[in-house]
Amino acid sequence: MCGFAAFYDPTGATPEPAWLAAAARSIRHRGPDDEGFLCEPGAGLAFRRLAIVDVSAGHQPLSNEDGTVWIAYNGEIYNHAAVRRELEAHGHRYRTHSDTETIVHAYEQWGEDCVRRFDGMFAFAIWDRPRRRMFVARDRVGIKPLYWTRARSGWAFGSEIKALLAFPGVERRPRIEGVVEHLTLRYTAAPHTLFEGIEKLPPGHSLLLEDGRAPVPKRWWRPAYEPRITMDEDTALAEVETRLTDSVRSHLMSEVPLGALLSGGVDSSLVVAIMSKLLDQPAQTFSVGFDAPGPYSELPFARAVAEHCHTDHHEIVVGAGDLLRELPQLVWHQDEPVSEPAAIPTFLVTQLARQTVTVVLTGEGGDELFAGYPKHAVEPWARRLAHLPAFVRDPLLDHGVDRLPFRFRKLQVVGRSARFRDEAERLSAWFAGFAGTERDALLGPALRPHGGAGAEPFRRALADSAARETLDRMLDADLRLWLPDDLLMKMDKMSMAASVEARVPLLDNPLIDWAMRVEPRHKVRGLEGKVLLKRLARKLLPREVVDRPKVGFTVPLAPWFRAELRELLADTLLSPTCLGRGWYEPAALRRIVEDHLAGRRDRSRELWTLLTLELWHRAWIDRVPERATAWTPPARVEAGAAS
Repeated sequence: MCGFAAFYDPTGATPEPAWLAAAARSIRHRGPDDEGFLCEPGAGLAFRRLAIVDVSAGHQPLSNEDGTVWIAYNGEIYNHAAVRRELEAHGHRYRTHSDTETIVHAYEQWGEDCVRRFDGMFAFAIWDRPRRRMFVARDRVGIKPLYWTRARSGWAFGSEIKALLAFPGVERRPRIEGVVEHLTLRYTAAPHTLFEGIEKLPPGHSLLLEDGRAPVPKRWWRPAYEPRITMDEDTALAEVETRLTDSVRSHLMSEVPLGALLSGGVDSSLVVAIMSKLLDQPAQTFSVGFDAPGPYSELPFARAVAEHCHTDHHEIVVGAGDLLRELPQLVWHQDEPVSEPAAIPTFLVTQLARQTVTVVLTGEGGDELFAGYPKHAVEPWARRLAHLPAFVRDPLLDHGVDRLPFRFRKLQVVGRSARFRDEAERLSAWFAGFAGTERDALLGPALRPHGGAGAEPFRRALADSAARETLDRMLDADLRLWLPDDLLMKMDKMSMAASVEARVPLLDNPLIDWAMRVEPRHKVRGLEGKVLLKRLARKLLPREVVDRPKVGFTVPLAPWFRAELRELLADTLLSPTCLGRGWYEPAALRRIVEDHLAGRRDRSRELWTLLTLELWHRAWIDRVPERATAWTPPARVEAGAAS
C-alpha cells in the first residue's frame, strides 16, 4: 500500500524534479518506508512506499527487464501469483516477487486489457517509453483513489489531491455545482471533486494519454445483474460462506503483521470470524466506542465477537475532546470533505492499530452487495407514498412524520425520501444532508442557480445502469456512488493517514460478481435486509450480535453539538466569514443551527455537513493548506480491562 504521483507532458518536456519531490512529500503518510522517482523527457513518476509484499525488493517506480515500461502503483493484486504463472508461460521473466511487477508484464502482454485480469484494489500509472504514452487505471469499485488534472502543458495524477497541487498551474478554486452536490449527498461523486478542474477517475475506468489528444476516461468494467443465479437457501448459504472464506484467505497475503477493524456489526464480525479460523494464532482486532449516553457505542457487541473468536482485542473510547483535537488533521487528510462523522473514530482506531499491525481487514461492501441498509427494505413503501395524491401525502408528511419525536428519526428519513416521485431525487435523499425544498430554502444567491446539481449524480448513474429491478437499481447506485465516494474514500484516507493498509474482503471480484446476480429474496425479505449474510452470521457468531437493530457506526454528534461542540458549531457556521460567502440564506442557516441547539429537531447530520464544508473552504481555499499538527493517541484500552 502506497501513494504515488505522475506527470505526463505530450510535448516531451521534462518535469522539474522539485515538482515530483514536493508531490511525494505531501503524501509521505501513505508510504513512510521508502520513496522513488523517475524523471525523463515527457514523464515523471513519484512514489512513497508502505512495504507489505516483497518487502526487500518491492521498490518503485519499477520497470520491466529492459527499462522500457515503468510503473507507480498503489494497491494489492490478490491473484498475482496465478497471473504470474500465466505470464511466465508466455515467456516473461521476473526479477522480484511483488505484485507490482505482475502489472508491468501484464501490460506488456495484454495492453489496456490487463486490468481485466486483476482481482484486487489498485490505482496505477504506467509510462510506456517506446510508445511515448501513459496509461492510468483504477480498480472496479474504487477501493483505491486516483485524481487527475491539467497542469500547464501536461497532465498530473495522484493518490491524493494534495499531491496534484505540487504541480504548476493547478489552482485551488471551489466548484460551485460541487458545493450543492456536497450539501445533498455529503460527498462529491466521480468524476468530479470540490475543486474546479480536478477530477476523480471513476471506479472501473482507465485513461490512455498519447499523441497530445485530450484524455477521455474509458470504462472497462460494468456491474452485471443478469442472468440470475437461482438456488435454494441452504445452497446459497454454503456458497456465500465458501466465497467469503476464499476472499478472506486471499486478503491475508502479507509479509507484515495484520489485524482487523471490528465494529460489532455483521460485516466486520463475519470477516473476523472467518479470519480467526484461517490464522494459526489469535487475530488482532481493534474497536472504537464513544463516551456518550444512548445507543451510540457498539463496543459490547465487538467485545462479544472478540471473545467468541478468541482474538487479541484492543479498544479506544472517543469523546468530543478527541474530535476537537483531531478535526484539523481530518480536514487536511481528506483533501475534500467527506461529511461522514465516522471518519474521526476511524482515524483514531487505525492509529491504534498501527502500534502493532500494518494491515487491517474491514467490513465495507456488505450493505451495498447484500442490501443491508433499512432503505433497501422500505423503499417500496416510500415509492408508494410518493405516488399518493399531494393533498393526502403532504399533510401526512408535513404534519405527521416530520413532527415525530427524535426516536422516530429513521421514519423521518423515510418521509423525506417519500416526497419525491422522481427516482433520482428520491434515492439521493435517503442519505442526504439537504434535499428538496429544504435545500432550496438554504441556498443563497451564489448556489441557487445550481440547485438541481444535488441529484444529478444519481440521475447519471440510473440512466447508465444495466440493472432493471428496483432493488438492483438501488444497489447499483450505492455501489457506484455511496460506496466509492463516501465509505471507501473515508477508509482509504483515514487508514493511510495512519500509514495502515485497509483491505475489504467483501469486495473481492468473484464475490461481487456472484452477489450481484443472487436473487433479491436472498437479500431482502419483508423489512429484513441482508438476509443471506445474516444467516451466515447466525452460524458463525453469537446470535445477540446478529439479531439486533442496525445501529451503524453512529457518532454521538447530536449531544456533542449541544454541549462540547456547541461553541465550535455556532462560531463557525454563524460567523461573518461563513455567512459572507453568499452560499446560504442567513435566516435559514440560523434556523437549522437553533433548531438543533434548542432540541426541537436532530439536525446533527446536516450540521456536520455544513461544518466540514466550511472548515474545508477555510483550510484549502482561503489559504495555502498546511499539514496539521501531529497526532496524539488517546489512551489504549486492552480487552478485559476497565474502560
